[in-house]
Amino acid sequence: MRSFFLLMLAVVLVLGCFATPVVAANKNLVTVTVVGMGESEKDAIKDGKRKAVEQVAGTLVYSASKTKDFTLIRDTVLTRSAGFVQSHEVLSKRITTDGIYEVKMRVTVSKKGIVDRWGVVTNLLKDMGRPKIMVFIREKVGNDWQESSTVQTRVENRLLKNGFLLVDRDQLKAIDKKDIQAAIAEDKPEKIQAIAKKFGAQIFITGVAQATTSGARNINGRRLHIYEADANVKVFRSDTAQLLGSIPGRATRGVQGVARSAAKQALDGQGRMLAPMITNDILRFWMDVMDGRGEVQLKIDGISFGQYAKLKKALGKVKGVNDINAKYSNKVADISIESDMQAEKLAEKLAEDFEDILEITDVSQNVIKADYKKAE
Repeated sequence: MRSFFLLMLAVVLVLGCFATPVVAANKNLVTVTVVGMGESEKDAIKDGKRKAVEQVAGTLVYSASKTKDFTLIRDTVLTRSAGFVQSHEVLSKRITTDGIYEVKMRVTVSKKGIVDRWGVVTNLLKDMGRPKIMVFIREKVGNDWQESSTVQTRVENRLLKNGFLLVDRDQLKAIDKKDIQAAIAEDKPEKIQAIAKKFGAQIFITGVAQATTSGARNINGRRLHIYEADANVKVFRSDTAQLLGSIPGRATRGVQGVARSAAKQALDGQGRMLAPMITNDILRFWMDVMDGRGEVQLKIDGISFGQYAKLKKALGKVKGVNDINAKYSNKVADISIESDMQAEKLAEKLAEDFEDILEITDVSQNVIKADYKKAE
């Protein structure tokens, strides 16, 4: 009997050893039920995951956070919401009368992942500061260019609400505005890049929005003017002119008794639609910057084509470098490096690996400048 008791005790202890990690792991997980909505079932599931993460995060850190950067931290963290979801189950789904997909889901979320990410973003934001953005969207009604842009105002207000800093449009001098207008017309973002950098903007947004008339109709005894608006907006990095997002708008309509009011309504609808899309592109980019992912521009002066060709191959073998795109002209190499490191860390790596041939002369947030050393 005593031996049987000892055997059972041993079994319980062994099982307890295996069960403990599972219980501990489960304490880190929270399961919630949410309803996701979107223009497709995939979009609805994605929306449901984000809502689940936001709901769990709300009980963990939202109420405790009183910082001025709260909104920016929250929205930046939520760009990685899918990474906090451990599993999801679709309980039911339907399509509403207006064609929207609605999915009821049970979602299991990692609490630890959210808390850890919140801390990382908070600390990095303190170190790096809030990103500054310049917005310049030209607007046209019929054949007439407008002095102010309804779409730009919508985009700026959304960015401000999310906690970004903006270049004040009133700071732009007349010559700057003319240069930007010409650059938009010629589709030459590098000209806008120089102005954005002058004002300390890390990101610039440009494009054209236009409202055109579809005529007027008598509806229920009223003569109403109809306008359709669309836009083509692009988002760039100021240091490298890298395209972060190209956002063509879907047509939005304005119907009013006064033609100008109809045009403004159509453009306002365009701004309401584009603003969150642009903001999400910027938040994803900002999260990549914080994680050390993305593109770093390496500019090397005084290098021959043969040296450039050899260096380009060698850079592709550096640990942490994922992809290389390069061009060569007049003894200058412009090399875009996709890596898992921020510019400063990558510069340190290059200084070690290529000490004999590269002399780093300048390092900014996303640009490394270097001279090619001549053989002694």
